[in-house]
Amino acid sequence: MDVEFKEKTFEKYFGHELARITNMTFSPDQCDEAFLGFDEAFLMPPSWFFRFGPYMRGRRRERLTGVEIDEFNMLGKGLASHMPDFKFNLFVQFKRPTFLVSPGAREWFDWKQSYYRYAITHHQQEALERIDAQSYGRAAAVYASPAFWQAADLWAKVRNKTVVENSNMASAVKLKGHKHYSYIAPGYIGKGHSETVDIESDSLGQTIETGYEKNEPLPLNQHLKKAASAIIEATSGSDLITPVFHQVQTSLGFENLDPNSLYDAIAIIEIFSEAFGVRYYAIG
Repeated sequence: MDVEFKEKTFEKYFGHELARITNMTFSPDQCDEAFLGFDEAFLMPPSWFFRFGPYMRGRRRERLTGVEIDEFNMLGKGLASHMPDFKFNLFVQFKRPTFLVSPGAREWFDWKQSYYRYAITHHQQEALERIDAQSYGRAAAVYASPAFWQAADLWAKVRNKTVVENSNMASAVKLKGHKHYSYIAPGYIGKGHSETVDIESDSLGQTIETGYEKNEPLPLNQHLKKAASAIIEATSGSDLITPVFHQVQTSLGFENLDPNSLYDAIAIIEIFSEAFGVRYYAIG
């Protein structure tokens, strides 16, 4: 059976709840770039942005008007001084599963009841594995999907702020070599396929807590630059994902990218997110 709501809708409310259950999250995104190129950065009012960053993009994807890139990078340092430090990155691949109710379904034998299943896309999986490795413990790459399928259930969980609680999380590293993932309930337990393997990932709370404990706090501008450097390393030297990253980079009009520039660092994160359908969250 098809899930009755869109992947983007699930992603939106999952992100809203993630912001509530962490100290602070920041997520540059392509959806709405009216201010500073970000949509839900800190859920701050426009007056805040006009105070600390009095410039806007003329049109989507264009250079900022009224400020040079060097000035933007300097202003970024000032902006970061008004914000908390950040410790950890979360790269989330959201999935819209199929809900299987027939005893003839391929993995029914493994569960012996109705279950959820989604496909693992090869280039997305490699990108997640490589970003996890290149981040040296400063990031985690995970899949997130709903353990409910009706639209009415989604809106009930949005109202009760229990979307994350009713989602299933899977570590991208633990899904290496698998073509599908299945599960029957919220949490962090499922099975990888084709050859069935039990998968137990860390809970979202454990993942974030580990990130808090292991990493030094950095100002936002430095934290974003470090994330961008990891992305450049992760997307280099791969026959599969390097061409995808470069194709999106070229399409968006970016040429040479320097992760030591805040402006370019944000662009690198955005290119990676669009190329591989991944949502990035900086967590403080």
